[in-house]
Amino acid sequence: MGRIDSINKIIGRSVISLETANKLGEIADLLIDPLSGEMAGVSVQRLDESIAVASMLDIHEVGPDAVMVDHDQVLVLVDASPLNTLPMAKNNLIGVKVVTEHGQLLGNISNLFLCVTRRPVFIYQVRSSLIDKLLGRAFYFAASLGCAFSDDGTALVVSGDPDQMDHGVEAAAERLNCAPAPSLGASPFKIEVRTHAE
Repeated sequence: MGRIDSINKIIGRSVISLETANKLGEIADLLIDPLSGEMAGVSVQRLDESIAVASMLDIHEVGPDAVMVDHDQVLVLVDASPLNTLPMAKNNLIGVKVVTEHGQLLGNISNLFLCVTRRPVFIYQVRSSLIDKLLGRAFYFAASLGCAFSDDGTALVVSGDPDQMDHGVEAAAERLNCAPAPSLGASPFKIEVRTHAE
C-alpha cells in the first residue's frame, strides 16, 4: 500500500525545489478536486509570508518530510492561478455536510487523508456527531465518490450507501488499491562492496 497521511501531517512540510535544492516555503493547505478526489495542487506559504499555489503537474513527489517541486518558478500567486477556484482540504472541506445520493445524511467531514500514489487521492473521514468522535467512530471513503459540491461549499453529495463505506482508513485505502509511490532512491539492485582480498 502507498503511504497514507492525515492532511495535518502534510501541512507545514517544507517545499523544496528539485532543480536547485532551495526551500521555497511550507505547505499551507492542499487543493482538492472534490469530484475526482485527486490532489490538484498545494497552497504554499512562501518565505516572504505570501501565499502561492503549485499545480500537481509541477509536484515531483509528496515525500514523508518534504514536498518536492520541479523548480523554483512553479509557485504562482493565488489570484493568478486557475486552481484558486478549487477547495482547500483543511480550510474549506472540514465541516462540510455529506449526503448520499439517496438523501441520507452521513455527517460532516472531520478529516482528510492523502493516499500518496502516482496520482495522490484523498480519503474522507466523516462523523455524524460529537459522540462519534468520542467513541472513535467514523466512515472512511474515497473522495472520488463525490457527485456534486454545492456552490457555497457547504455540502457534498456522494454516491454509495454507508454499507459500502469503511470504518477504518486502512480499509478505505485498500479499496482504493493505493499502490506504493515510486521513489527516486528506491533500487531493485543489491550493492555489495568487496575488497581485493576477497
